[in-house]
Amino acid sequence: MDHKKVMMTLIASMLLISSSGGIAAAANTSTSSNNSLNNNTTKKEQTPTAKKVVHTLANVPVVKVTARSTVKLTDVNILSQDDGNTVTYTLTYQNNDSKPMMMLDYWSKVKTKGGTSFSPKLIAKDQEKKTVSPGSTVDLTYVMKVGREVKLSDLNFLIVKWDFSKPNYESTLGKFNVPASYSITTPVGKTKTVRLSDSAVKVKVSGIKVYPGEDKKQYVKVGVNLNNISYKLLDNPNIKWILRTSSGTNYPLTPDKDSTGISIQAQANKTLSLMASLPTALKLEKSELLLVEEQGEEKTALPVAALQLPEASSQSNVVTAANQPNIISIDGQPVSTLLESTRVRGEDEEYDLTMQWVIKNQGKKEVKIPKYALEIRTADGTAYPIETKALDDLKLKPGATKTIKLITTIQGDGDTSKIKLYAMTPITKEESKEGNTNASSFEFSYPVGIYAIPESVTSGDGLTTETVIKNSKGTFGVSVGSLQRLPWTDSDIIAAKVTIRNASAKTVQLPELEAMFTIDSARIDGDTKLIRAQGGKLLGPGMTTEAYLLTKIPSELNMSRLEVTLLEKVGEEETNDWITLSTSGLIQPLSYVGAGKTFTQGTAEKETELGVRRTYVYPGSSSDIVYTEFEMTNKSLRQSGLAKLVGYYKTADGQYYKATAKQADRVPGPGQKSVVTFWAKVPKSVTSTSDMRLIVGEGVADNKFVSGEGEATAYVNAMAFEVQPKTLQVLASLNDIDLYPYKFSGSNIRAYLTGGTSVQIEMIYSLTQEEAVDSGEYGHKLILSLTDGSGKVFDKELTPGTDLKTGINQTLNWSIDDSVFNKIRGGSYRVALYDVFEGQRIRLAEQGYSYDVSKLPKEEPEFPEEGSGNNNTK
Repeated sequence: MDHKKVMMTLIASMLLISSSGGIAAAANTSTSSNNSLNNNTTKKEQTPTAKKVVHTLANVPVVKVTARSTVKLTDVNILSQDDGNTVTYTLTYQNNDSKPMMMLDYWSKVKTKGGTSFSPKLIAKDQEKKTVSPGSTVDLTYVMKVGREVKLSDLNFLIVKWDFSKPNYESTLGKFNVPASYSITTPVGKTKTVRLSDSAVKVKVSGIKVYPGEDKKQYVKVGVNLNNISYKLLDNPNIKWILRTSSGTNYPLTPDKDSTGISIQAQANKTLSLMASLPTALKLEKSELLLVEEQGEEKTALPVAALQLPEASSQSNVVTAANQPNIISIDGQPVSTLLESTRVRGEDEEYDLTMQWVIKNQGKKEVKIPKYALEIRTADGTAYPIETKALDDLKLKPGATKTIKLITTIQGDGDTSKIKLYAMTPITKEESKEGNTNASSFEFSYPVGIYAIPESVTSGDGLTTETVIKNSKGTFGVSVGSLQRLPWTDSDIIAAKVTIRNASAKTVQLPELEAMFTIDSARIDGDTKLIRAQGGKLLGPGMTTEAYLLTKIPSELNMSRLEVTLLEKVGEEETNDWITLSTSGLIQPLSYVGAGKTFTQGTAEKETELGVRRTYVYPGSSSDIVYTEFEMTNKSLRQSGLAKLVGYYKTADGQYYKATAKQADRVPGPGQKSVVTFWAKVPKSVTSTSDMRLIVGEGVADNKFVSGEGEATAYVNAMAFEVQPKTLQVLASLNDIDLYPYKFSGSNIRAYLTGGTSVQIEMIYSLTQEEAVDSGEYGHKLILSLTDGSGKVFDKELTPGTDLKTGINQTLNWSIDDSVFNKIRGGSYRVALYDVFEGQRIRLAEQGYSYDVSKLPKEEPEFPEEGSGNNNTK
């Protein structure tokens, strides 16, 4: 018993001693072997040629711990620090025996070739590994501090076993020596397998990029791929990343916001983005990426791996020329970005800048676009931030495109060659952890795109000059064909006719467009409309379409410059500038059509001939009515016509009077005419109507041309027609009277005296209508007026088409009852025909007639009363 107690005490003392020197944990016990393998490490005679650098320890011989089991040096790393170098090395025990290998029997020591000893310790996570099961392996990693001048090739890593037959109770089984030609750095493009949180992970550098910074700084971004090849979750290992330059200087790398948490399922991958802010003068050639794992409560930094960094991609990857795309990698998916168009408007040493930033997902998976910070930077580094909510929670499916409008105001002269658009990553901030006063916070945001500003897509000061634009929808030629300022009640309409041509060699689809006007420097936010002339959006190669852009302004407003902008609608309440066309604001005079002339409008497939037929003035007591018959003739081969017309009379001194229009609802067929009547009440103070003009245009409302019974809220395509009111000569006969589109003849009139107070009038008439003419509601009345010899006047109101039926030899009967006719036996009267419009009349014809006495009753002879004779008696 005493012997056993002594042995147990001795073993316990030895265990205490060995624990201070580092005990190998988690291995299986096996039959010990005292065979030294030093003879296996005999080096061959060196040749004069330089040794080839090797990056593997596979050729370092194993050490036998039993007859069948071995231990191998599988990894070694070194980290330079201010107080010396930290060395870690990993021993892999392979148990090929049939029983467990007890790790309490083995440990490791380190000595230099000069005899200096170091005391390595097992890292914390390996101290619980006690055995190695038969047929399995266990990795044990040791850490120790050495001097700054110590090299790995100077060290001998010893494998030691208990041996109570030795004076110091231990026996050295063998040693490992790292060859001088060995480099711990993994070459560019190669993978390094490491253990993180006891999981096997393949680490590979995917690339390094350099981004321009400020204050002589540059941002370096290192991409690292982690492949969890183990069979369990790798969940947030306590690791750090360091960029080590060729001179040995270490710079900490900070994961961006998407790389701060590392949770990788078994057999899965994750790519990290690591950032550092470095001096611009720092050279990155032959730099390395160090992976460091923190162990224990003291958070001892343990080197895990060193990977050679490839040649850094220069900032040319993010700096793009005007109209050139920039490819950004988001979650491993390529995303194309393009600054597509720019509009500049300046005033008083500052200018407004409006741009389109197009983002397209060219990858195969949906991506969430980061909320990039967008800003304009001048040559001297002044930054103007751009506010936008378009990047809030923006996701793009594969192939999807998002166009974002960017607007800012900048000080300067408007020279866009002096500025650039910067797209900066969202700010990443590594905050100090609670209780860790030594940790420092680090903020950074680096550019993923630097874009030269494309030339402003605007036209010159002239009209009809085509501006060619190229965007994601295609290539288009756009021009302002006409610019009109038209009267509208108490305001004016600005109507711009824009022609859009497909300038590409393939069919394109126009986007949904809206309109915006800018007068001088003021943007009009009021009632602005866009009316498309054709309904379809598809344009074949070379095809054109027209659109009308409208807004209303105060009639007294003067303007020196006008910009017309087409906006692409990209959401319910979101638009992007498509193109801006700039003019000097000089309004073109309206096309003028002289008296008796016509104007043909439209294309060969849809031609309409327009002209004034005649104009009358209906005099009144306080005002006159100017009345115009306006003809539209369909010259095409199909049923066609203009929209509902709108008219204004303009006097020589610039006064405008809105005309009321009557127009047929039916569209005229080929060769048919449609008559539109315009009229307006003009004060008697208007001294002359002979030099009036009638402004006629096509009515629009609700972004379309008005037809049928719709009411126009504006009009386009206006022209000025000369109107010369006719002074009608009163005809001496009621035959062949022009009541366009009717013709009336009614000279065969008889007024029958009845011998009493009534007169019976009978008229045989003809009323014909020109069948090839469509007209609106006929607002005219006819008055047949009979004037008795005594001067008394009797009127009969007649409506063509109802009271007066169309046809030949129609009969109209009319009866007048008045005491003036009592006992009239003859005499004459006059009949006048009046055209009555809106209660005011003009006389068309007048003719005299004699009363017809054929219906008068015969008069009885008068006899003296009986007894009243003249009988004289003498």
